[in-house]
Amino acid sequence: MFRWLNLGVLPAEYRGNFSHLIADIAWYGVLNGSSLSFLTIYAARVGATAEQIGWINAAPALMSLLFALPAGALLEQRFVHPMVVRTAVIHRLLYLILVFLPLWASTSIQPSVLIGLIFLFYIPGAALSVSFNALFAETVPANWRAWVAGMRNAAFAIATIVSSLICGYILNISPFPTGYVWVFLIGVIGAAMSTVHLYFVRVGTKENHKVPRENPRPLVATFLGIIADYKRVFHFEILHTPFRHILLIMLGFHLAQYLPVPLFPIYTVKVLGISDQFISLGNALFFFSVFVGSTQLVRITRVMGNRGTTGFGLMLLSGFPALLSIAHSPAVYLLANFIGGAAWSLAGGALFNYLLDRVPEEARGPSLAWFNVVANAGVLVGSLVGPLVGLWLGLPLALLILAGVRFLMGWVIIRWG
Repeated sequence: MFRWLNLGVLPAEYRGNFSHLIADIAWYGVLNGSSLSFLTIYAARVGATAEQIGWINAAPALMSLLFALPAGALLEQRFVHPMVVRTAVIHRLLYLILVFLPLWASTSIQPSVLIGLIFLFYIPGAALSVSFNALFAETVPANWRAWVAGMRNAAFAIATIVSSLICGYILNISPFPTGYVWVFLIGVIGAAMSTVHLYFVRVGTKENHKVPRENPRPLVATFLGIIADYKRVFHFEILHTPFRHILLIMLGFHLAQYLPVPLFPIYTVKVLGISDQFISLGNALFFFSVFVGSTQLVRITRVMGNRGTTGFGLMLLSGFPALLSIAHSPAVYLLANFIGGAAWSLAGGALFNYLLDRVPEEARGPSLAWFNVVANAGVLVGSLVGPLVGLWLGLPLALLILAGVRFLMGWVIIRWG
């Protein structure tokens, strides 16, 4: 399936893990091109407001804020890989509920039901995010991270393109809301296969790998112990180290990224009147551009470094809301998606490697947990404040101003990151 990646050039000891990490994200791309890409579009079509879509985007961030630090503390007492697999199974099984939602629930209450479901999904999702970051850091050596990140982005983009086009075709030929049942079912299949490949990743023995106690306490007891001893296990001392500067940068990045996001589906559906099939074409073009950019990520990061690539990518990402704000035809909408995809291949591809460049090796788990906290704080604030800016200024002007926020934050990363 992945011969085009030329995995034969890799050292034999890395080949298996890298292929499973790439297959994991490819199948996650199937989930992304189906359930995740069309979830807010579906919400807009059943009458969700910009504020409700903001809450759909904010729910994962809020759950991560509540559970990322306890998850990071659990990582210090348990092996990383089992935690990744278990939380992935729980989190992704919940996507089954979406399959039945269009048929069982009244349309008028579905936006509220969707918000509640997303809150439920991301309780285990928060732990999955923290533990996968630690798994990636342990299984991918620093000198291979740019390559693996670029190839994962490319595989993710291809899978998203194919699944998005298929879902657009299904929605075009199927009556509403039946088409969304099939779209959400495709997402369940992608989520399940992604989890299978995570199961087959193997973590070798490392000197810095923290081995848990031989007889760890039950999970609930451990969690209660974490709450009782929060000052020690949450590692607040990290906020007094140089790493706090990177945490501020990550907060600004995610805030700038997510401020305009809740406005996109409302503007696309209710102002531009773009059809589901055309939205799928836009998604496909976006991720085609991600794929092309990802194949050049290693070369670009060698020249600009992970910090420079992240900042430049965010500056370029400002083109998406800026172009969307002046779009009065499908052609401009497609151009916005093409530029946005190229930008995200740089910003998204280099961001985590930029973070890992600065993470203290002796406190990797707690540091990554704090990254999840501040990143999701940015997502939460951006998702809730963005709709308010849209109401205050109107959608076109709000998109243009928030594009400027992205550009400014990208410059800040390059200048002071």
